[in-house]
Amino acid sequence: MKRMCQGNLQAVHNRTISISTYAAGDDAVIVEGVLTDNRLVDTWLITTGEKMAPGVVHDLAVRLLVEGPSLCIRDVEVDMDQAPRDECTHTRNSLEPLIGQNIAPGFTRWVKEHLGGARGCTHLNALLIAMAPAALQGFWSARTSRRLDMRRATEGMAPEYLIDTCWVWRSEGPLASELRAAVRGEDREGGPLGEN
Repeated sequence: MKRMCQGNLQAVHNRTISISTYAAGDDAVIVEGVLTDNRLVDTWLITTGEKMAPGVVHDLAVRLLVEGPSLCIRDVEVDMDQAPRDECTHTRNSLEPLIGQNIAPGFTRWVKEHLGGARGCTHLNALLIAMAPAALQGFWSARTSRRLDMRRATEGMAPEYLIDTCWVWRSEGPLASELRAAVRGEDREGGPLGEN
């Protein structure tokens, strides 16, 4: 890819996604995602021929209150500080069906099936899909910001949240075995875990 970007290329568009997680009590986090699309060149609207100057096209934020260990979404907020059309703001409430859903395997498919297409905003959904793995990472960071042994850290969590999500967490790998044992309350050899 690096060789593709060599030479005299002109940047025409930039999208940034930023996701931050905040502790919200003992077993909950607030996950905030921000998506910004910046048009870097003059463009013309295909419907009217009107010239559009470079600038921010989308400035969207989604905040989720996520409660663990099931990563259940308890509340959602959407801000649309910048959108290309006034009609876009009609999708502000399109993420409300998320309330009560768990961020778990199959979440991306659920978002596409229930919030995609004419039911919502493709940019909010893209942000939401990017936020899901960050929510797990943020929840885990908040939970393990307290000194806990593996059994207590994984208490109430299903191994499926991590297993087969990447090569390191592959089903037959050592980390998956350790996680399964911790969830069962055993050490690596199958004996009971001691308290730290």
